[in-house]
Amino acid sequence: MIESQHEHIISNDILIVDDEIPNLQLLTELLGREGYLVRPANKPKLAIDSAIKRPPKLILLDVKMPGIDGYEVCKRLKQDERTRDIPILFVSALQDLEDRIKGFKVGGVDFVSKPFQEDELLARVRTHMELRNMQLSLETLVSERTGQLSESEAKYRSLVDNSIVGVFTSTLDGQFLFINDAIAQMFDFDSCEEMIEKGSIELWKDLKDRERFLGEIQKHGQMTNFEIQTLTNAGQEKTVLFSAKLAKDNITGMVMDITERKQAEDNLQKAYKDIEQLQKQLQAESTYLQEEIKLEHNFENIIGQSEALKYVLHRVEQVAPQDSSVLILGETGTGKELIARALHWLSKGSKRPLVKVNCAALPAELIESELFGREKGAFTGATTTTVGRFELANETTLFLDEIGELPLALQAKLLRVIESGEFERLGSSRTIHSNARIVAATNRNLEQEVRKKHFREDLLYRLRIFPITVPPLRDRLEDLPLLVSSFVTFFARKMGIASSVEVPQKSMQALLSYHWPGNIRELKHAVEGAMIGLQGKKLNFDLPKTVNVAATKFKSFEEMERDYILEVLKAENWKIEGEDSASSILGMHPSTLRSRMKKLGLKRP
Repeated sequence: MIESQHEHIISNDILIVDDEIPNLQLLTELLGREGYLVRPANKPKLAIDSAIKRPPKLILLDVKMPGIDGYEVCKRLKQDERTRDIPILFVSALQDLEDRIKGFKVGGVDFVSKPFQEDELLARVRTHMELRNMQLSLETLVSERTGQLSESEAKYRSLVDNSIVGVFTSTLDGQFLFINDAIAQMFDFDSCEEMIEKGSIELWKDLKDRERFLGEIQKHGQMTNFEIQTLTNAGQEKTVLFSAKLAKDNITGMVMDITERKQAEDNLQKAYKDIEQLQKQLQAESTYLQEEIKLEHNFENIIGQSEALKYVLHRVEQVAPQDSSVLILGETGTGKELIARALHWLSKGSKRPLVKVNCAALPAELIESELFGREKGAFTGATTTTVGRFELANETTLFLDEIGELPLALQAKLLRVIESGEFERLGSSRTIHSNARIVAATNRNLEQEVRKKHFREDLLYRLRIFPITVPPLRDRLEDLPLLVSSFVTFFARKMGIASSVEVPQKSMQALLSYHWPGNIRELKHAVEGAMIGLQGKKLNFDLPKTVNVAATKFKSFEEMERDYILEVLKAENWKIEGEDSASSILGMHPSTLRSRMKKLGLKRP
């Protein structure tokens, strides 16, 4: 049973239901390229039969179809126990809010409008596949735990039914007057005579329990179901349950060994707690992913072929398989989050979602709760127990965006969690362990922040194990035409512009001459604005006017950089790497220096 469930979990089959053959072909090709096993169906009845016969992992369902519409198909699938848990995404040209609400009411989990954006559809499919995988994984674990519970409960009943009862009579000072064979065997004695000779005093693990027992039995005349820890003749610990009665100066009682039964009870409780924790974790991850899918994702891939970008991606490939912390540096708008996501997808935790916290987006008083979680009643307004991002990111990647904005008071707590993996929710003393891989990003100069006493030096060292610097757009202008082309395609689809759009040479030259303080994000917004104001087929850009002081008074930054690197190279006789080399003086990696030399046209004479 478990093997078949596991096979189902690792499969990636998607059933697509649409009466229009071109739509089926488009979706089949798109999802097939992403590695999904696609099962197309152009008739609703055939689709229902196929889903019930071999339940897929996910269903993409059109609404308007002849005979049976998509709402009815969804309703029927949700009524069958074999298919009711399969997530169904409606893909339809219907735009009204009422249509979407109806889709959710009949059991759909999402609604994608036609004509759809390929990247958006893939992102939503990927998210719901992750959710389904987690659900099926939990079902497998629950099945395993349930089997263990059944075994433990059967063993528990057997122990109770077959318990052997020992009988004894002793004096108040611990001398045995009578014992039966069962109690002698229970405490590892070869004979009753041997146990009588030794007495009962040494059989108590804690003599305080004996004093408490004697006090109670002398006060009340009897004691029922008294549970204590004892030591056998062989020195083994046993948990026993006994009842006794005082008659004159002698104690007569019965003893039952409940050691294995106690262990079985503990195992049952632990199994129940494990299942409860698994359910909480699934609920928390599902909630997080559902929130993420509602956000405005950046669906573009990392675009470019410049040496500077290739070096960044090389660094990502180097560190991704490791568990080391990574610090991503770069100006605003350079794509640091895209680099973090690329790093996550190449890491060992890629099967789980990337968990993200924007340290600048929340008030200081709420960041601690967001990171570490809180118990109900931890502070005013905490009406529910909330799982924190560290707990949610166990065995996956935690992306701390804008880490330079983290309040100083929280930096010490963050350092402790990164070093030990242990923390407590607000309002709780229970220690929780998280094996989260930390990736942080900032547009600040953290060394300057350390000197200003705004950032902890020890935290900087702990985060900066493997730094990756994302270059600004002005340092990779050869990638700009590719980025513009990608953004034009994206916004053309989004705005429903069917005709081809051209970027005139004059416009492209203006883009290449601009200094782009907002980097790729500013470029994207510039393209979007140009697309909105498009007249005809040619794009014109309205870029901010800048004072060209460089042409009349100063050298450009690139000219100064070229002169300085050339001066260092000449001083070191063009030695690029190693001790006393140009790269060591410039503080650059040798590959980065070679890239800059190529860009600046520097060659050894």
